Amino acid sequence: MSKLSPELLQAMKQELIRKRDDLTRSVTRELDDMSNNEAHHLADLADAGGDANDEDRSFRLLEISGAELEQVEAALEKIEKGTYGICESCEKPIGLDRLKALPFATMCISCKRAEESSESGRF
Repeated sequence: MSKLSPELLQAMKQELIRKRDDLTRSVTRELDDMSNNEAHHLADLADAGGDANDEDRSFRLLEISGAELEQVEAALEKIEKGTYGICESCEKPIGLDRLKALPFATMCISCKRAEESSESGRF
């Protein structure tokens, strides 16, 4: 069960909702731009190299935004379930500073560092 006060939990929920709405607008705008650019792309294939780079960048931005949107949605679900702010690894509370900096964090800083350290050792 989360150790956050109801007021703080509500504030975090509002921040996550705002972030979700911003990301949704951003993804929608990027998809619209890509759709509009596709029409221009078909009309003028002479700039194919530049268009390909723009497309790659747009797809990367969409991928990042989409992943972040999924994390925000998962955090909102955790708030509803009463498990928000609990580390998925050690099941201890995630520090408030970490949650304020990254409201969709799923691990405490110690577990996240350990995970990153073990991942970097694989390469």
